Amino acid sequence: MKDVLSQRIPLQKILISTCVVCIGLLGLLFGPPTIGIFSLTVTGLLAFHYSLGKAKTHALFSKPVRPIKYVGIFFLLNWLLSLLSGALLTYGFGWHLQSNPVNDRPTLLLLVTVPIMIMGEELFSIYFLSLFSSRITLLLANLFSAIVFGLVHFSTYYNGNPLKTIVHVLLIQGTARLLFNTAAIKSNSIWTSWIIHVLFDLSSIYFVFLHG
Repeated sequence: MKDVLSQRIPLQKILISTCVVCIGLLGLLFGPPTIGIFSLTVTGLLAFHYSLGKAKTHALFSKPVRPIKYVGIFFLLNWLLSLLSGALLTYGFGWHLQSNPVNDRPTLLLLVTVPIMIMGEELFSIYFLSLFSSRITLLLANLFSAIVFGLVHFSTYYNGNPLKTIVHVLLIQGTARLLFNTAAIKSNSIWTSWIIHVLFDLSSIYFVFLHG
């Protein structure tokens, strides 16, 4: 994992690989489900292979360091911050927060599709983390990666007010991305952030299902 960070990437490769992941993002957000499920995962892998090579792409999936520790810590921390942020915006400011449409229509098929799509989101986010870290400090790269991750959720959580939606996705999804990235960096593997992300999304769907 750490092998893909702070590596200098030629501008030509940055432009082409970024176009590739953006095509995958469009497929996820606006394409038919049969394409959207796999699009970001496929394009994320292609972007890494092209920009950093096969060996460094494989390094993303190295055996995690202390996975149980980091999964436990960052999963619980993400739930805590997500609940606090949601409560602040909902009850503190009186905002209506748009829920994820996926959570409103849970099916057993999500147990298969969600992990695949989340791997795509992880590859997308870690790609931008590696891209930014090739030019700026890892701390700033993590922040900018979180901003990108938050903003790509704009259409999912749009509630009719652009400013409120931006605050929503940056505060909740952006903060989650900071935690996911940190877990991946500390454990030296994308598997750790993927596991946390999957557990969080599936537990959120389950919570909505119980209270539906």
